[in-house]
Amino acid sequence: MSRIETLTAYKCAFSYLQRNNPLKEELKNKIKDGESLDYTFSNFVDDYSKFTSDLAVGKSTERAIFLPEDKVHNRVPYNETNRWMLEPYAGKQGKPFKIIKTTTGKKYDFGADSAALYEHKIFMYECNKSFVIIFHRQNGSGCKTVFLETANQMLKNKGIKLEMELYLPLMDTKDDVVPKKLILQYFENDISSDIAENMNKRKKQKAVRDLGLNLESKVNNNVLNIIKQMINGQIDKDVAFARIKLECPASEDYNDAEIAISVGKRSQKVKWNDFDSILGNYDITEELHQKYADSNDFVKSLSEITDNYYESIKAEENSNE
Repeated sequence: MSRIETLTAYKCAFSYLQRNNPLKEELKNKIKDGESLDYTFSNFVDDYSKFTSDLAVGKSTERAIFLPEDKVHNRVPYNETNRWMLEPYAGKQGKPFKIIKTTTGKKYDFGADSAALYEHKIFMYECNKSFVIIFHRQNGSGCKTVFLETANQMLKNKGIKLEMELYLPLMDTKDDVVPKKLILQYFENDISSDIAENMNKRKKQKAVRDLGLNLESKVNNNVLNIIKQMINGQIDKDVAFARIKLECPASEDYNDAEIAISVGKRSQKVKWNDFDSILGNYDITEELHQKYADSNDFVKSLSEITDNYYESIKAEENSNE
């Protein structure tokens, strides 16, 4: 069983757009008074399923998402919680690709006007105006980025946006993440001073130059401590990136980074902009494979594990009140 199964959870909220709000004048007083939005997850699920019923394209992510009506499942409410499971098809678009049929070896070519889409699963929970979305990922494949971009494309016309805050699992994940090496990188054609914006727009390019830092060396302890602060949620990744550049001589031009980490027994390299997703991954591989072996029902097994994960999130929130 080489496939890695994970869940990534986000605490979500709807808020008014502060910039480029098409309804700014109409909502001016509500925005000024900080009035809460009368918009529920039920509204969102209905609106989003209509918006993606044919195909929605994320321009920044270079991905597309398609959510047929029969792939929106209204699950039975539990503990006063409304629940949904969405099964969108998502994947790359805007680039030519080839499909080879494994049984015959026959090849099919598709142009840049096509999209290669795979089925994904998204679980949504609404309880007393508290919203949580949990994305299921297989290996590195997920649909969070195109989901968030297209959701906000749709919501912009309503003058609101969807905000998602990563939930770090209740486990030893943060302690298990061990930074090994940091590689600062410089890419040309960087036209913005906003680090996060640059990274989100990065195409597949080769770095013009890079600087490797061995994080197991005492010489780089300051850099390691900055990364640990980011892992522990004390600073965000953009602040961490700026501080790291101050620690390194002649580093003002570096505009991206890659970090080698070990997570438990696994070692991997992660782009700087993807690091928060790595921290939020809740590994369910063994549990899911065992449940599936017993039940032979993948969706039921995954739903049960995801529901239990959501309940743990609720329990932690209630204990902190």
